[in-house]
Amino acid sequence: MNSDHDIHGVHDTQGVHANRAIDAETAERAVAILESPQGTYSSLAETDSAIAPLEHVLSATPDGPLRTTILSNLGLIRMARFQLTSARTDLDSAIACLREALASREPYGSHPALSATIPNLISALHTRAEFTGEWDDLDEAIAWGREAVVRLPPELPQRAAALASLSSALRIRYERSQYAGDLTEAIDLGRQAAADLPPDHPRLGPALSNLGGALMASGQVEEAVATYEWALYRFRAAGNWGGTARTLNNLGGALTQARRFVEALVAYEEALEEFRAIGDVRGQERVTHNLAVARARLPELVFKLDETPVPPEPEPAPAPDAGHGA
Repeated sequence: MNSDHDIHGVHDTQGVHANRAIDAETAERAVAILESPQGTYSSLAETDSAIAPLEHVLSATPDGPLRTTILSNLGLIRMARFQLTSARTDLDSAIACLREALASREPYGSHPALSATIPNLISALHTRAEFTGEWDDLDEAIAWGREAVVRLPPELPQRAAALASLSSALRIRYERSQYAGDLTEAIDLGRQAAADLPPDHPRLGPALSNLGGALMASGQVEEAVATYEWALYRFRAAGNWGGTARTLNNLGGALTQARRFVEALVAYEEALEEFRAIGDVRGQERVTHNLAVARARLPELVFKLDETPVPPEPEPAPAPDAGHGA
């Protein structure tokens, strides 16, 4: 499963090798993880084989840039593990690692791992808010987002990623409170984040997907469709198949609301195939439900697995995916 979050390596890993408390094999494995650009974890065996050496190295690493980077990566791998297990302990451990990384006294803009950790912590906190119903986490995520807007230099892509995460958290809070100001701000920040991120940045797909959700909530359906289609292109270009599957499901809902039913059903079928390919059972269940709702409203049509349906006009309204880390 690909993560929608940034995993930043560090080039100065000499401290790992120099520490005599760490055996050579563990040190080599930890360095390989830290120097890799972005991890892909599709099984618990993969996450656990990455977590073990990093935790061992962390216990022997003093405060400083290397420890910050280890904590940042550990937080993201724990998030990947949570996506596989849905275990609260994995989510709590991820947030604890990301919070500790941000406790560094270095300026955010001076350390890539610190800058990347801010949007990742925002995403993790509002994931926990949705998972547990403990909405104080969502307020904390929004507070971190507002701090990032002030403290991260405007030229950093990580600042745009933080804007996107803040936008997503505001949209979720709007869905609970129905406070229109949160939704307006979510759309404005989402548009700004998409404009500020480089065209090939790995966070552009998640940023666009989150913006699509905010546009759907505001009733701007056609713009939401176009935004989801752009997000889909970016996820596919990045090889992020989890993001591709989630966005196809969301695109199906947006196309349905736009009364573009043939395209909606095709999007749902493609989403189901993608979720099957990555072994995401929960994703398959969501899309299967959405397809069943769509097809139940088209009783006069005969659907075949190898044919594109030619439907009249149903109106399912499926719930969107969260679209993070994203």
